[in-house]
Amino acid sequence: MSADEVFTHIMSWASEDSHRGRLARAFKSNMGNSAELQAQRIGLLSIYMEREAQSA
Repeated sequence: MSADEVFTHIMSWASEDSHRGRLARAFKSNMGNSAELQAQRIGLLSIYMEREAQSA
């Protein structure tokens, strides 16, 4: 899966009413305007992506 496909998949979670959905929305809107927060968000989102890949 390419980086663009991963990013598109992560952004598709933004419509969910879940923790990963809230993370995706916060990442997309750059909530808090902080590079550190964005790095933490993408780290958590990548964990969700990895878990999803392992369960498939």
